[in-house]
Amino acid sequence: MKHISSTQNTIVKELILLQSKAKTRKEKLQFVVEGKRELLLAHLGQYQIQTIFWCAEIFDESQFTLWQKQFEQDVEIISVSLAVYQKLVVRDSTEGVVGIVRQKSNSLGSWQPKRKHPLLLVLESIEKPGNLGAILRTAEAGAIDAVIITEQHTDLHNPNVIRSSVGGFFSVPVFVSSNEEANTFLAKNNIHIYAASLQKSIDYTKADYTKPTAFVLGSEAKGLSPFWYQKNITSVKIPMLGHVDSLNVSVATAILSYEALRQRNS
Repeated sequence: MKHISSTQNTIVKELILLQSKAKTRKEKLQFVVEGKRELLLAHLGQYQIQTIFWCAEIFDESQFTLWQKQFEQDVEIISVSLAVYQKLVVRDSTEGVVGIVRQKSNSLGSWQPKRKHPLLLVLESIEKPGNLGAILRTAEAGAIDAVIITEQHTDLHNPNVIRSSVGGFFSVPVFVSSNEEANTFLAKNNIHIYAASLQKSIDYTKADYTKPTAFVLGSEAKGLSPFWYQKNITSVKIPMLGHVDSLNVSVATAILSYEALRQRNS
């Protein structure tokens, strides 16, 4: 097993670049995952884990050996010193393992919903990685069939997205597309579109989400673009009873998703 003790090692520098630069992640089609639970969820989500960096000073060797057997695939293991490990990770609380994982294709074209009445989220121009991760966490908890990111503004594989999703990133299908491609896909699959907006909208509890449904939500700063104000799209609003005029996009997503679940289970 290879061991790295210097923070100036070329492999260490490459992983730090992968952790910090979207351009590097895009070029290499890789991303970084920290933690025992997250790496196992990545494996269960059929992501290819290519390399695991392991710090014996944090994660006991006998326990690591037992944990590693769950992967059932060939993974390169590199042991690292505590100083190197602390250089590699972003999280404040670490568990002694960080991995390099192969990205999946995020093309929408080849995917088809498995359920007769799917529930989808369409996220236009979401800017903050933490919000995107929180939405993926909600999507996993709320049995969302897929998340479609349109007019992409933040890197899907940003470490803050992975961390904020608390594992939801690995179990919910996520696709990246243009607005036009997403709209065509929804129309082709007869999925009714509900745009979260205050303009010419109805109360979100008055719409019927028991049929195939997609919620469309816009960026934190600007909301939805005019593209989503079309005759075949219903605008819905969440009442704002205080002095602020909008909710955080991840909170709004949760409210809409669970209203759909309530209707479908009632």
